[in-house]
Amino acid sequence: MRKIVAAFVAIPFIVILYVTSLVRRQPIVASQRTSPQATRKAPTTRHASPGRRFGSGTVQVVAVVMAVVMLVAGMLLGLPAKEAAGVAPPSFPPLTPQAEPQNAGGTLPLDVAFQVQFTKPMNETSVENALTISPQVNVKYLWDATAQVVSLAPNPFWQPHTAYTVTVGAGASDQEGLGLAQPLVSTFESGAPTSGQIVATTMASGQASPATAFQLTFTRPVKLATVVSRIAFTPATTVTVVGDDPTDIASQVFTITPTTQLLSDKDYVVSFVNGGTDAAGAALDPVQPLLIHTLLAPTVIKFRPVDGGITYDTNQPVSVRFTVAMDEKSTAAAFTVTVNGKAITGTRNWAEGDTVLVLSPRYAFRVGDKVVARVSTSGRAAGAGGLHLATAATATFTVSKPRSTSISYTGGVASATRPYYASEVYYMKLMNCTRQGGWVTYGGACSSVTHHTLPSQGPLRLSATISNKVSRPFAKYMADRRILNHYAYHDPQWRLCNWAGLCGNAWAENIASPSSAGRGGMIDIEIFYQNEYWCRCEHYYNIMAPFLNQAGVGVWVANGVVRVSIDFYG
Repeated sequence: MRKIVAAFVAIPFIVILYVTSLVRRQPIVASQRTSPQATRKAPTTRHASPGRRFGSGTVQVVAVVMAVVMLVAGMLLGLPAKEAAGVAPPSFPPLTPQAEPQNAGGTLPLDVAFQVQFTKPMNETSVENALTISPQVNVKYLWDATAQVVSLAPNPFWQPHTAYTVTVGAGASDQEGLGLAQPLVSTFESGAPTSGQIVATTMASGQASPATAFQLTFTRPVKLATVVSRIAFTPATTVTVVGDDPTDIASQVFTITPTTQLLSDKDYVVSFVNGGTDAAGAALDPVQPLLIHTLLAPTVIKFRPVDGGITYDTNQPVSVRFTVAMDEKSTAAAFTVTVNGKAITGTRNWAEGDTVLVLSPRYAFRVGDKVVARVSTSGRAAGAGGLHLATAATATFTVSKPRSTSISYTGGVASATRPYYASEVYYMKLMNCTRQGGWVTYGGACSSVTHHTLPSQGPLRLSATISNKVSRPFAKYMADRRILNHYAYHDPQWRLCNWAGLCGNAWAENIASPSSAGRGGMIDIEIFYQNEYWCRCEHYYNIMAPFLNQAGVGVWVANGVVRVSIDFYG
């Protein structure tokens, strides 16, 4: 109410201030309304009188001051007549400490401490006196710097697979003497003893490389001395053992390396003798022994030409056959062919699943040359095993004067069902000349001078079943229709299986359309196929394939065309 009165008292003075400002503006406005004539008079200097200046500005200032004074006085009148009474600050009772387990309910490794955290710094002695563990076990109390976390470290370790109950009673107090809000009861289970496993580091197809190392991995740290004293090999083998922690405090993986390479194609047992403890002193679980069989190191089966042999081919390809598939790069580099100490250059090709390496010389040998073929131990097997050759191998052969053998066009009796049987038999002779390492000439001879890029094989057997039931009927089918197509009636494998009952997976087929069904036509076919030696293309490859052992030949003439079908089977 007093504030309202003061405001009303101040209003007249504010009005006076406003009116005074209006009075001051009036002369200023009048002085600007001079007549035009007056403006043409000579300029004169005008001065406001001192009384005029005092009467406007001074009155205004006084009025403002009086208004402010009245406003302040009115506000002071609005203040309470009595002093306000002081209010006492609220008071709170002290907080009591609480406890909470940090790793309860789970499985604890045998040497890992159980932790309890408090909400306030604790009196350590009171806590330790109020704490019990069941079943009873010796522990060390380890406090953090804040005195709020205590670790119960087993001394030396928890018993395996045991359920423990930890109780912190009400007698535990903080550093102000306040006891726990409520006692703590918590449980945990100890884990299994430390176990280990032994593995070989280099395995291939279920067998270990003779150059392998071994790893023994534990689930918890183990001292190096424990492993060194208990690792054992049968047959006895000297080894070095290194842990993955150089300080030997927390090693869990130990690398066991034989000081000499293991024997190939042999059984070994790697074991860890029962007993011993982990780094915490807990007994180790028994470690299952490792039984391995080492890989058979690759060896050379034979060279071609054979050691001590004679070749009549001045272009003789030199090949070496291994017991297993070999690494192409390292083995090609390990294979050398020399004459009088001079290396023979040429093209190196692999065959038969990388078990045969063939060198086709760039230049012809001379009659009388002694050729030495050698494979060093730097050649190694393919795949993860990667074993080097067990021993180096060498073969020496001599180049003799070339030979040529004629191939007779006889031995075939024609009939209505096989009118060109003689040509079929003759072609089989030509094909076996090539397959066995010879070379068919334009004159129909079998020459010892060749251009082979694949090793020679044993002869193919002429199969009457395949000829009568597959090759000849299909040659007639193509001639009757004037076509030349492997798939004119299903495919070669289907015909062998359904027409002749030969349903295996080792098969091949060559077909041809020579200018005649006689001797010359058969020679043309074989020379055409031989000329694929440089690329080892399908026709040449089928003739030289080692997995085939028999073939049928069919020749038929109809509608002015000749068709020949050669069906291979193995």
